[in-house]
Parts: sequence; C-alpha cells; structure tokens
Amino acid sequence: MQTRCPFFLLLCATALFSVVWLSGCQPEETPRLPGNPDDLQFEGLWIGNTSQMKLVEFEVQNIEEHAYITRCRMSYTIGGDGKQRNLHNADGLSEIVDQRFSFGMPGESDMRGTFADKALLEGHLQIVHLGQPTDTITFICVSDSSRTDTYGLSQLHFTLEDKTWNYTHDYNFHFPQAKTIATDTGWIAAAEFAAVISPIIELRAGHFASAANIPEIFSIGAKQFSPFAADGFEIIIHDPAYYYLPWTTSDTARGQEGSSLVITETMEINTGSSQENLLKFTANFSCKVYREYGQMRHLAGAFTGYVKW
Repeated sequence: MQTRCPFFLLLCATALFSVVWLSGCQPEETPRLPGNPDDLQFEGLWIGNTSQMKLVEFEVQNIEEHAYITRCRMSYTIGGDGKQRNLHNADGLSEIVDQRFSFGMPGESDMRGTFADKALLEGHLQIVHLGQPTDTITFICVSDSSRTDTYGLSQLHFTLEDKTWNYTHDYNFHFPQAKTIATDTGWIAAAEFAAVISPIIELRAGHFASAANIPEIFSIGAKQFSPFAADGFEIIIHDPAYYYLPWTTSDTARGQEGSSLVITETMEINTGSSQENLLKFTANFSCKVYREYGQMRHLAGAFTGYVKW
C-alpha cells in the first residue's frame, strides 16, 4: 500500500492539471453586440404592392436585440409567367442593418429594401432570367394595411342601394387591373377592381387625345360624369351572373344631377420600366347607375386602384 499511494496521488495530480490546462485553453465566447436599436421599431407585418400591381408582404421579428426579415411573400410576372414566392426562415432571411436589408430570391434574383420611416418600406426586386438581369420590380409596403391612402393596398368599398361590399387587394381573389384603350375618337383609361371571373367595378375616363394626358385627367379634384366617358368619367358595375347587363352611370336621358366623383389622392408609381407608367389614385363617388328596362339604383363608395399609360 505504501508503494501504490504515491503513484495514485501522482495520477490524480496529473489529471487535475490536465483538466485545468485544457479548460484554460478554451477560447472565451465573445458576446454578440446588440444591433442598431432604431431597427427594432420595424417589428411586425408589412403589406403592400409592386409596380406590377401584385402583392408583397414582409414579416419583421426582433431576435436577441437584432431585427430580421423572417418571411417574404410576393407575386410577380416574368416573361409572361406568373410567379408566387413564399420564403420563410425562423432565424432570418436577412438582418436589417441601419434600416436596410437584402437577400437572394429563387433564380438568383436579388431583393433589397429600405425602411424610409416607421410606416413606409420601399425597395426593389432585380429579376434574373436565364442567368441575365432583366426586369426591376419596385414595391411599396406599409405597416398599417388598413390605411386607405395611396401607399396602402388597392381597396374597394361601395354600397348599392341597401347592400354594402368591402374588398381588399389580395393574392387569390381580388386584384386591380388597369388598361389604356386606343379608339377612333381618342384614348380611354380604365381602372378595374376585379374578382375571380369578372370586374366588380370599372372607372373609365376619356376620350382624350394622348395617353400622356392621363395624369392630368386623373389629377386631384372633382370630376364630371359623362355618358360612355365621352369627355369625362363613367362607372360600370358588372354582376358575374349578368355580365352583359351591367349597371352604368351612362344614361343620357336621366343623367347624373346631384352626383359627385372626387379624386382625393394620387401617386405616380415607379415601375422600373420606361415602357409603362402607373398612376395610383383614390376616388370617392356618389351617383346613380342605370340598367336597361328603366332600372336605377344609387351607388356610393371609394375606389383605390391604378391607371396606366
């Protein structure tokens, strides 16, 4: 026993020294510094639309004192094909650094955004198609999607007689459409809020000499109704069950005495393309709509949508 004890104590001392030495060699973890505290104010859901009149949605979450984009949902069109992206990463698609973020999209496309302030997010998606940069799609989002101004979603609210409808631009069912029509007597601008199979309401303005007149025609202020948009505005409502028997403000016999149409807000949209211009507007209206066989109803509401040229 006397010969084993010193050897045992030597082994214990060696083991203890090894543990202490090894623990002393392990690098200390450097605590991660907090991010810019100003970026933490953007937490929440941001919803808006693109220059292609499609929806885009971002979710911002604060994780360990850093702000991240954790979800991106977006629709867009490229080469005539519709795309819908729904990206999600609980650890973050991109950190927000000094109000800015960027991350890659499928197909090597590049997403970038900047929070202009606590209520407004702006950015763009650079589309890469077949390995080459093609279209640049811009977008605008707001933190409060209930806003009805021109930064918010396209929306439609109207009452026809005693029944009321409310629609908000979404991915699958309700969306805005805009078109400019060349006729023998001049240009007509048409803005629609559409359902699955047919327009719900269409606002038309015409007949003007050039499509370049659209910003002037849709400027802020009171507008006049005109039969078949001959030299003013016309509102048309299509009932999906009776598409070819619409309600319209165009009744040359009974007219629109006491009616009103006022454009309250406008905003030019940067589409990223010199070939297409978009103007988003909000119009409030109260008028009479007529159908064949002498039918008449009162229509009142608000429309937020687009015209293009």
